[in-house]
Amino acid sequence: MKAKIMDLAEYVPGGHMWPGWLLNIGERILGFHTFNVAHSKVEEELEAGSSENFFRLACKYLPLNYEVTGIENIPAEGACVIVSNHPHGMSDGLMIGDIAMKVRSDVRIVVNDFLHCVRGMRPYQITVDVYGGEAAKRANMSGMREMLKWLKDGHCLILFPSGSAASWSKEDGRVIDDPWQVNMASIIRKMQVPVIPMHFSGQNGPLFQMVTCLCKEKRSALLPREIKRDRRTLHHARVGKMIPASRMELLPDDASLTDFLRLNSMLLRYPEAAANQTSKQARPMVPVDSPESPEILQQEIDSLPADEHLLYTHSSTGLQIITAKGKQIPHLLHEIGVQREITFRAVGEGSGLACDTDPYDQYYDHLIMWDPAEKRIAGAYRMGRTDEIVTSMGSTGIYNSEFFTLGNEFVNHVKNGLEMGRAFITAPYQKHPASLDTLWMGIGRFVLKYPQYRYLYGTVSVSSDYSVRSRALILEYLQCHGMNKELARHVTAKTPPSGMNLLSEDARLIPTALGDLRLLSAMVSDLEPDGRSIPVLLRQYLRLGGEMISFNVDSEFGDTLDCLVLVDLHQAPDRLMTRYCGAPLKSAPTSAGEA
Repeated sequence: MKAKIMDLAEYVPGGHMWPGWLLNIGERILGFHTFNVAHSKVEEELEAGSSENFFRLACKYLPLNYEVTGIENIPAEGACVIVSNHPHGMSDGLMIGDIAMKVRSDVRIVVNDFLHCVRGMRPYQITVDVYGGEAAKRANMSGMREMLKWLKDGHCLILFPSGSAASWSKEDGRVIDDPWQVNMASIIRKMQVPVIPMHFSGQNGPLFQMVTCLCKEKRSALLPREIKRDRRTLHHARVGKMIPASRMELLPDDASLTDFLRLNSMLLRYPEAAANQTSKQARPMVPVDSPESPEILQQEIDSLPADEHLLYTHSSTGLQIITAKGKQIPHLLHEIGVQREITFRAVGEGSGLACDTDPYDQYYDHLIMWDPAEKRIAGAYRMGRTDEIVTSMGSTGIYNSEFFTLGNEFVNHVKNGLEMGRAFITAPYQKHPASLDTLWMGIGRFVLKYPQYRYLYGTVSVSSDYSVRSRALILEYLQCHGMNKELARHVTAKTPPSGMNLLSEDARLIPTALGDLRLLSAMVSDLEPDGRSIPVLLRQYLRLGGEMISFNVDSEFGDTLDCLVLVDLHQAPDRLMTRYCGAPLKSAPTSAGEA
């Protein structure tokens, strides 16, 4: 066997004076022997002219077994940075090197001085203590320049920003990655290169964590022992989608960029499957009713006085927005129920009924997007005039009282408001950029016609077709950035979300990592197999300054996550109010009783 790369005599006081047999036993217990033998075999193969690289041979002889998904996200050429969590130590470096070398050969890994002893790894490493703060950076300018030049020349750089294996956290009650150091973000920002996030499963054992808690600087001697443990495990490596440099420009500083990259890596450990997929498939679904005759629908529309019910006509598409109470339009209301059910089923929701209508439809206003050329409904919204409903029926007449206990303080606050809900756009019109805009033009015209209504509120659904991790991310973002905490005290969900939270160490990243809605949208799109972003209505309400009040899971409607949102139109951006209403609403006349 070649010269040892790890000698126990160098790790214990007076080790060179210890008996050889005692050192040999110690090295076998600590895994030094296994590591030395494997490395010796790797060197022998390389000297014999093996066509396999160091990382492949190291994983072969230790052995380290892993499965990788998303390897196609690593670009075959061009400058890029791969960032990963660091659950184990040396095992992570060997596996990530093997994975990257399956795609490209121009790979360098930034490592600590400790790994410089691994001779076979030296051609692939940049040894620099970038994890020790300002003093360390000054002491290692040569290594930093090497990293910058490597990226400038169009190569791939691999980083473990924590710099050390994951440790036990008393705060979180579990093993988590050590803090990611911000100086790596400054290099990424300076070079304006794309980043590929990665995540490895697993963690080091109890002895390693105990030594970490007692004396962290001594635990490096246990890393070979952990490799010996690691070879009994099938590791799971996940490669995320490339994050373009342009997206990272939305982060204001290196600290927020560091948290953003860490969050991208950590989210890869959550389930990729759609939420509650099994229960959705088990729900009974009866056949949907046949659509109404186009001629009958047109006749019913023609029977409505245009000056009272026609709110808006789109100049290029010809789509019309018509409003009426449900009891005025029996055929149109049935067609709305049919198209609702078809549209909602297509995204994993739906009531399962032949026609999705309920008693509220009779006394609510309906905003209908009508295509006169095709004589069909293109979409619809349902609106409840809260003042009228509460006066005649009390708060139980509000649709969302089925899902939330609405306190008097909340009901009084939104009395001059419209409860919005049951919105849909049918499949033929979903890709038309004007469709949603046309609906909102109708809402704006309705509010302009009835200026006593200052608030819009209602639930926005996040379908269980979204993955578990996307729904958890959206929920955490809204709870962090979008809550009206005062009004939230007066609303209680009847079925609050459970098991839909990020781990505590990931949730802590949200305030800094996702300060911009565009970052959330892009991250969800990267996580979803079909590339979908956050629900378009949710994005629209947030653009209007919407605040979250509460969250509920509707088990009767495909286990959707319902987000109760409130928009104060007097506080909405002037540019949007001008577009939809013709002028900022706060400049419009208001009723004497308006809050």
